[in-house]
Formats: sequence, structure tokens, C-alpha cells
Amino acid sequence: MSISQEELRNCPARITLDAAQLTFLDGLPAAAPSVQTELGCELEQGHDGSHAALGHQEENTTWWIQWTLSASEINPYAWCPSGHSSPAERRDDKNCMLFTGHPGRHLPGRQSHEIEPHESVQ
Repeated sequence: MSISQEELRNCPARITLDAAQLTFLDGLPAAAPSVQTELGCELEQGHDGSHAALGHQEENTTWWIQWTLSASEINPYAWCPSGHSSPAERRDDKNCMLFTGHPGRHLPGRQSHEIEPHESVQ
């Protein structure tokens, strides 16, 4: 049985990043866009464990904001290996766009929460 992209639903949880989190992500050495102040969980609805949203990417390292009702943190991960045979391969829409070891099903292509620039923290 095949799962279509329409059948995959994102978790509705959201987080608003604080100034320290935004400063940390802005300080990472990569020519990638910065994150929005508010992010949505990119895991499938009903997942186990903490919520997660992609914050930044630096080559093959992805920085994920993970949170619960009482705490949040930013953790480095590799991309999920589903859909390709080596981490050095070019990523495309067939690759899982989550982090290695994520809960739930693999989610190909970007979810509805795109990374967009935010205003600089003063």
C-alpha cells in the first residue's frame, strides 16, 4: 500500500523562538537562510516524543529545534538516510526531509513549513 503526500499530515504544534535561539542559528557558519521566529512541527501528526522543526542546514548537518511543553533545544543531526544510498548524494524530492532517527514515517520533499529569513535580532 502506497502512502500519498496528501495522506501525510503534519503535527499542528508550533514554537516561537526566543532571541538566544535566533542568535545561535544566525551564528552558524553557512550560507543558508535563517529561520522564521515561529516554526511548526514537521513530524507526522500523532508522533512520539518531542516536536521538531528544521532550523538551519550547514552542508550535511541539519540543526533541528526540538521542544516539549516545558523545554526546547537545538540539536545537530544528519539527514534521514531514507531514499539515498550515501549522505554525499544530492538530495531531491524522493529523499526523506527529516533527521536521522526521527519518529514516524519518512516524509519525502519539504513539508509545509518552509525556511524563510527573519529580521535580525538587535
